[in-house]
Order: sequence, then C-alpha cells, then structure tokens
Amino acid sequence: MTTSRRRFLTGLSSLAVAVPVLAACGVDGSTSDGSSGASGEESGAAEEFTPVEIEHKYGTTTIEQQPTKVAVVGLMEQDALLALGIAPVATTFWFGEAEGRIFPWAQEAFDATGADLPTVLENPDGIPVEEVAGLAPDLIIGLYSGMTKQEYEQLSGIAPVVAQSAEFGDYGMPWDEMTRTIARAVGKEDEGEQLVASVTEQIETAAADNADVFEGKSIAVVTPYEGLFVYGPEDPRARMLDQLGMTFPDVLLEGRPEGEFGWSVSAERTTDLDQLDGVVWLDLGAADAGMTRLWESTTPAEENAFVDISDADGAYYVGHSMVTPLSIPYVLERYVPQLQAVLDGDPGTEPPAPQA
Repeated sequence: MTTSRRRFLTGLSSLAVAVPVLAACGVDGSTSDGSSGASGEESGAAEEFTPVEIEHKYGTTTIEQQPTKVAVVGLMEQDALLALGIAPVATTFWFGEAEGRIFPWAQEAFDATGADLPTVLENPDGIPVEEVAGLAPDLIIGLYSGMTKQEYEQLSGIAPVVAQSAEFGDYGMPWDEMTRTIARAVGKEDEGEQLVASVTEQIETAAADNADVFEGKSIAVVTPYEGLFVYGPEDPRARMLDQLGMTFPDVLLEGRPEGEFGWSVSAERTTDLDQLDGVVWLDLGAADAGMTRLWESTTPAEENAFVDISDADGAYYVGHSMVTPLSIPYVLERYVPQLQAVLDGDPGTEPPAPQA
C-alpha cells in the first residue's frame, strides 16, 4: 500500500471534504511567552531536561536537549503536544479544514500557549523534507505516519526524529502509547501519564455506564472503498470500540493482510455485516447501488443497528478519526449516545445527530 493511499484511507472514504471550523472547546494548557510557534521551554516545559532515548521502527533516537521547535509530520500528534502545553511549529494536512490543523477540541489548549498558528505541511506524495528543513525544528515527530526509511534518514539530517513504533503497523499506534512517547520526547513524562490516566478514566466510565448495552457486542467501522474497506482491530477507531467494551467481529478478519491498519474486501462481502450486532459506517452515501442493495438486506440495516458518520457531521467527522487525548472527550460526548442507539436492540431508536 502506497503512502498516499494509506494517508487517504486512514481518514475516510472518497467523500472526504472540507470541514468548517466550529466554536472553540478543549482543555486548559500552559502559557508561553507568545513567540511564534512556541514550544518546549517557550511553552511552559520543564526547566531541566534529561536526555531520552526512544526506540521506533527505524532504530533509536536520542534527544539530548529540551525541544523548543517541534515539527509534526504525522497526522494527529499536535493534539498530544497541545495537551501538554506545547504548540508545534508545523502540523500535517490530513482531511477537514481548520487553521493550523487546530480543531475545536484543541482550540482552548492552543490558545493557552499564546503561539502563532503552525505551518501546515502537505504530504500527498510523502513528507516535504525541504519544507521541514526550512522551519529549523529541533525535534520531528511522525508517530501516526507511514514515514519511509529514506524519509527518516533525510529528516534525521535536520533534527532528531521520533518515527512510528516498530511494535505496531503504520497508522496503528494506540493514542495512549503515542501520548506517552510524545511526552517523553519533550520532557513531560509525568504530565503525559496524568493525561493518559485522565482520558482513560473517561473511556472506562463510558464503558462501565453502558456495559449492559456495549459489553461483548460485535461491531466494526467500515467504508466504501475498492469494495468494502474494513478498519482493522489495530486501527485507532476500532481500538476505541474495544476500549468501550465491544469486540471486533471474527468474520471480517478473513483476508486480513499482515501489518495493515485496514483492508478492502469484495463488495459482495458486505453481506458479512449481517453477522454483526452493529455497524459504524464512514460515508455510507459513497456506496454504489450494488453495495447498497447488499447492505440493505443485512440485519443491522433492517434493524437500524448502524450509524453513518459523514462530512455532514462537521468537526465530529474529523474527530472520530483523530483519536487523541483532546479529541476523545469531544467525540465520546457525541459517539456514546449514537452507539447506545445502535446497540439497544430497538429498531425504532434513531442514532442522534451529533451536536455542533
């Protein structure tokens, strides 16, 4: 799978379009001196920094000094930085529209840094190494990425690079492990643990409060792409359902390629969804007539045990795929009521539209 195709599919399906910037909401962050793209010490980082070594897909990176200019070449790492009070000098375009890639759930944290908006990198054909070099970062982070070995070596000539984990497939690192790794890299390990604990508690509370509805139910996130595209159990969206107490359906594991966050199966296998308790569609409206007919014959379709999340849902559409310590609380508030409706066993229950 090419980098550009990976980047496309980590988002959603062929209907990915602009998402309007909505009213600010988020969490508190620490303040800075207001300098352009402030991060590290300029954004309230610890005064003393202990050098750290971080292992990843391409080896080990040593960070000797406190980072003050962090460039994000992955698709969502800015949220963890902002939650730690650090504004990156660069973010990377994925999908949806928000100035600097600062979405509603992160706006308050970003505002608290007093920094200028980060430069937004475009990477349809790979990481723009020369543009990154022009920003003179002292740390480059690409955990939720498909960074190649060549890109890693080129970027390493600019600054220390924290590439994607070797433990997980590209675009498959869990949000909590990404947050911990980012926190270590910028000298805020304790704050990172506290952040993970706080957000995990919110997920666990949602799971416990809905155990009678969620526990053990089989559900998957899918989208129309080259047939039926299945977001696999290592994808952050599927991991979130697992954390809420649901299970990934075994029937969809057939044909799973090694090391991929998701895979396409034939459109005919849309009928496999008949064996699920519920389905989360991304852009169901993009399905062709044949797939639509197959889908409508399944039990989840007939019993209204599904939700369709699309660009019409605004920032929620983006937040559902950007599984980060800042987006999760925002998404849970909207997602949990929808999942309750999908899995309550009552065909008459309509999943509520997510609030703005």
